[in-house]
Amino acid sequence: MANRLLKFSRILVRITRKIPLFSCRKSKKVYTQRQHVTVLGLMKYLRTDYRGVIETLDLMPEVRQAIGLNQLPHFTTIHKFLQRFNRYRFDRLLDQTVDLFKAGPCMLAIDGTGYSSTYSSEYYKVRIKQRRTFVLSIATVDTGNKFIVSQHSRKGMGENTWFKPLVSRAARLVDITHVLGDKAYDCEVNHEFVRQTIGARCIVPIRRKPVVNGYHRKQMERDFPENIYHRRSLVECVFSMLKRRFGSFLQSRSLAQQNREVGLLGVVFNVYRYVSMETCLFLWMISTGPSQRTISELKTY
Repeated sequence: MANRLLKFSRILVRITRKIPLFSCRKSKKVYTQRQHVTVLGLMKYLRTDYRGVIETLDLMPEVRQAIGLNQLPHFTTIHKFLQRFNRYRFDRLLDQTVDLFKAGPCMLAIDGTGYSSTYSSEYYKVRIKQRRTFVLSIATVDTGNKFIVSQHSRKGMGENTWFKPLVSRAARLVDITHVLGDKAYDCEVNHEFVRQTIGARCIVPIRRKPVVNGYHRKQMERDFPENIYHRRSLVECVFSMLKRRFGSFLQSRSLAQQNREVGLLGVVFNVYRYVSMETCLFLWMISTGPSQRTISELKTY
């Protein structure tokens, strides 16, 4: 069984094949965009900074060989590449990682989480009465294999605005049977969109009001499926795994750079999740003998 870091690097190289080699025809053509993205992914995987990932790669000849780096770039080259790399390209890379799982019909859970945009400690923030700032990331998650299907980041609040765009994008990648969300997504428009446009069942609890309006909201209030809705908490499990493994704060200072960093984190987490499931499946097959099961059938890790 190959080293996990080496596996991670090879899969990251594989999913970047659709990125153009160079950003323009006048490029120096010393390093490719695919190599830059892979180095950025390794930076997040190793939880280091731009200078640290270059110093670490200097001690990893096998990883450099997998990436195709004959010589190492200066750490500022990686930073400048992230500044000019379009954030929506990370969305397309995320689509490539979804294809790794070959997921069948799935329950989709949607929720938001915040990333801290400052290095200050909580004690220091309280002492100087610093206002908390964070970048909001809204993501849809497959509750079976626990990977991110689609995501978007922005500054401040407003999760419900991105419900329809994220679910629509997820529907192009996976076969959705249910969409699970908390009370923040409760409105008749969302219920109608999921049922009529996506062809799935929308399970969102009703906000307690004296009068419940809307056909689908009234139906949800009468017959709320608690046995299915409890799987919504798995989106919190994914956020917990992501932050415990890769950290809950962003290194970038500008909002545009932070949005790119959140997009990169989604790609890195999905590749990390795939490698972890593949390793777990390999060890399970060794312990139980030959099996014809595929990684898409492995629902727990």
